[in-house]
Amino acid sequence: AVRRPRGRRPFVVMASPEPPGSPTRRKSTDMKYEHARLLIAGKTPQDLLAERIREEGQLVGTALKVNSFLNHQVDTHLMSVCGHELARRFRSLGATKVLTGPGSGMLPAQSCALHITVPLIFATDVPPMTKAPNVPVYEQTIGESSVRREGKTLHVSSEFLGPGDRVLIVDDMLSKGATAVALAGLASKAGATVVGCGFMMEKEYEGGRGALSSVVQLPRQRIQALVTIKSVTGGNIQVVET
Repeated sequence: AVRRPRGRRPFVVMASPEPPGSPTRRKSTDMKYEHARLLIAGKTPQDLLAERIREEGQLVGTALKVNSFLNHQVDTHLMSVCGHELARRFRSLGATKVLTGPGSGMLPAQSCALHITVPLIFATDVPPMTKAPNVPVYEQTIGESSVRREGKTLHVSSEFLGPGDRVLIVDDMLSKGATAVALAGLASKAGATVVGCGFMMEKEYEGGRGALSSVVQLPRQRIQALVTIKSVTGGNIQVVET
C-alpha cells in the first residue's frame, strides 16, 4: 500500500451555482484592461462620457449644463472610470502630486490620484485656517472664466507643494483655461513642475487649450481631454471622443 505523507489535507473549494445578484457574477459595469485600454462593458470611459453629454447635456446660452451627472448630482461610477482613464494616460510621466481646484474637478482628480497612487491637492478659495505657523501659502487669482470664477483667489500651502514636485493638473472642464492657468501659476510659485494636464471635457470653441499651452509650455499630447466639445451652434452639442 502507498503511504501518504503526513500533513494537512489539501483544501478544495467546490464550485456552486451563482445565485442572481451574486457579487461574483459579471455585471455591465465591470472594468478590465484590453489592449491597454480601460473598457466597461466594451466601451471606453470617453464613450460613456460622450453618451451622457449627448443624452443629458443642456445648453444655457453657450454654457454646457451637466448637472445630472457631474455639477450637482454625481454619477460616482462615471467619475471613477474617467479618473482611471486619465491615470492610464499620464501614469508614465512620474507625477508626484495631482493638483485640482475647489469644485467638481475634485471628483475625477481623486480617482486619478488614487490610480496613480500619489497624493491629491485641491487648491482652496480661502487661505487654509489650520496651516502651520510661518509656513508660506501660495496664492493665484483666477482670470476670465466661463463659470464666473474670475477674480477668485486660489491657495495652496507650501507644506504640501514645493520644489521637486511633478504636478499633474486635473479638472472636469477646460473652457477658457482660467482655472487651469491659475493652478499652473500656483505650481510655478511653489517651484514645482507641471508635467501634464488632464480634463474630462474640453470646450474647443472657447480657446482654453491655447491659453493654457502658452503658460505650461507642454506638447499637445501632455494636455488631454477625454471628450472634445467641438461646438454648440444651433442648440446642438457636437461631441468627439478623444
